[in-house]
Amino acid sequence: MHAPEIRQAPQAVVVAGGRVLNVFTGEVAPADVVIVDGRIEAVTPPGEADAVFASAGAAAASRPAGADGRRAPEVQVIDASDRVLVPGYVEPHAHLGLLAEPVQTLEQMAATGTTTVVADTYGLLAVLPDDELVHVLDRFAALPVCVRWFLAPHARSFLENEAELFRIQRLETLLARPDVIALGELTRWPDVAMGDPDLLAKIGLARRLGKRVEGHGAGASMPRLQRLVRHGVTSDHEAITADQVLDRLRAGLYTMLRHSSLRPDVPELVQALQGPLAFSNRIMFTADGPTPAWMARHGYLDGVVRAAVEAGLDPVAAYRMATLNPAMYYGLEWDVGSIAPGRRADLLILRDLTDPTPERVLAQGRLIAENGRLTGPLGRIPWARCRGMEKPPGAPPDSSVFAWPEAGAVPTLHMAHTVILRSGEGAGGDGQGDAAGRPAVQAVLYDWEGRWMTRALVTGFVDRLGGLASSYSPAFHLTVIGQRPEDMAAAAGRVLERGGGMCLVENGEVLWELPLERGGLFTETPWAELTARLQELERLMRERGYRHGELLYSMFFFGFDSLPDFRLTTRGVWDVRRRRVVAPPERLEQPAR
Repeated sequence: MHAPEIRQAPQAVVVAGGRVLNVFTGEVAPADVVIVDGRIEAVTPPGEADAVFASAGAAAASRPAGADGRRAPEVQVIDASDRVLVPGYVEPHAHLGLLAEPVQTLEQMAATGTTTVVADTYGLLAVLPDDELVHVLDRFAALPVCVRWFLAPHARSFLENEAELFRIQRLETLLARPDVIALGELTRWPDVAMGDPDLLAKIGLARRLGKRVEGHGAGASMPRLQRLVRHGVTSDHEAITADQVLDRLRAGLYTMLRHSSLRPDVPELVQALQGPLAFSNRIMFTADGPTPAWMARHGYLDGVVRAAVEAGLDPVAAYRMATLNPAMYYGLEWDVGSIAPGRRADLLILRDLTDPTPERVLAQGRLIAENGRLTGPLGRIPWARCRGMEKPPGAPPDSSVFAWPEAGAVPTLHMAHTVILRSGEGAGGDGQGDAAGRPAVQAVLYDWEGRWMTRALVTGFVDRLGGLASSYSPAFHLTVIGQRPEDMAAAAGRVLERGGGMCLVENGEVLWELPLERGGLFTETPWAELTARLQELERLMRERGYRHGELLYSMFFFGFDSLPDFRLTTRGVWDVRRRRVVAPPERLEQPAR
């Protein structure tokens, strides 16, 4: 099996000398934790573990020799003196593989205490055929951390083959898996609120199978939230104010408080949790999808707990929101989320409750991380064997494709926030900018096969830019942004020829690039190297006037069909609020050089 140094856990372990947080009662009391075969056998008063082994017949010394003549290993004792034990953190809403290989992302989560992850399937579902998808999910199930999934019910950008990819028969087969525990996330929530038959059928199927339904009600009013609940949505993670948290709770939704690189909102959101509400079992934390650079600075769910406690939330309530509450929501409370008999022995050893970053991490009773570093790899997925991860080279464009349009020929948009595109004032050509003097770039969604492109002029993104191209997109085409047609074509061509990646070109010179060799979505470049390279891109772009929060998300969400107000899609420039095309795609008769 993969990573035997982690997976071959001792049969008997005692974590002794520490104080244990009981997330059911809120008590913190001295106790020993007895672990047998990766599960918690008992939580005993200090020094009474031997009695548990004796009664269970599990003491190593009392076991008869096996068929090979060898005796079972001795009980391993882990000293937790002067430390506090809490359950491994449970992430209810993760996006694995933000440019990084998904298992590497899991490793970084685990190193800081997140031992259970409920993750998105969108990218895998869109690019892998069913046999490969099932194989990949099975490989994740064999990892020492606990991985579960929520199943995407629809595309997040209008895909030409969407009906086939997300047909209900395919989803039904996958929802039958025990590790697929939810349908979501429903980014097209207005369609649900209006009673879209296809989405309602998928929600009904999920609910009949006992699965949760993950919402994405960004900006939804109370009447629309109630409509979503009426149609079967069970949770939401899009509250950005304390009042929105209360709205979701009042509507009957389980509510995830998000603190991520894109929306670090927990200090504001916990202000809603006054008095007994802080101990509601309907509230949980999510880090959603932070970038590698953010994780390097802030950790993962440990950083979310820290932010909540520093904002005034009761520490015990904060730990419940990161452990027991999400486990209960998903029906996993008999498996994870607490330190109690029968549960997986996923434990964190903390200095104290004021410091949620663990000194040591146990998964299934095995020490997998110490002082923020893994003791060994969790395992590997053989992506190179997956046909769906082989994105063929695309059609490189000639620079004439990106010639500046005549004034008024394409819409002008303004980037008001990292991922928000509003209507802009008419911008002139060649990056001259708008009437307010804000420089413009061309933003293009370019078809991988060179048949069409959708474009707009965008102010507020950057002051100067030759050409930046990225295959990391919910549309699975190429996002190209820049001011010099020659540089835009060079950056696009470089990415297309390599079958995926990112590339920054200026005055004909490649300043920075990153291969995304797995489906154009992620790379197997080692985590530390990837983080450093992404930080270098961030530095280069800030030198050129990028002033928003997360460059990777700004690029990714150009093609996302559900964020306000305008998006670049296969249908053209899409008005999200009015649900109509404001500029159709441009057909390219001679796209390739």
